[in-house]
Amino acid sequence: MPDIKVRIHGCNLLLRAHHQTSACQAGGVHTWWSWYCRAAHPSGRLEAITSRPLLLAAVGKAASHANQTTLYLTPLHGRADMLRKLIANIGAALQHVKTAAEQFKDLDRWGCLLRYISDRIAPVIGPTSPPQRLPATG
Repeated sequence: MPDIKVRIHGCNLLLRAHHQTSACQAGGVHTWWSWYCRAAHPSGRLEAITSRPLLLAAVGKAASHANQTTLYLTPLHGRADMLRKLIANIGAALQHVKTAAEQFKDLDRWGCLLRYISDRIAPVIGPTSPPQRLPATG
């Protein structure tokens, strides 16, 4: 890969190919985390610096029975009541994708998840109905 010259805030930078790859990977993780947070809290954005400790502070235990694995999470955060709601929202999003994937074998699961989250952020509003009659003129 060729080197890339970038100018940010008046500073000239020369990005090597491996730095570009690392930047793309970091950008992908940031994008994934943003969508994950929007699945948890569709009515507003969560800041990364506060959402990571909130959503990642739990002790988990996996239990397998009848060819099914269940993950039990015990939140360690002081705001456990809010955390339960956020985790329930994430679970609903993942359950939607799972149900859709069972029905449609060639489903784009990532696209399905993004559509689900997008619909929660900005629900589709149907066309407005025209007025029943026009106002009289003159």
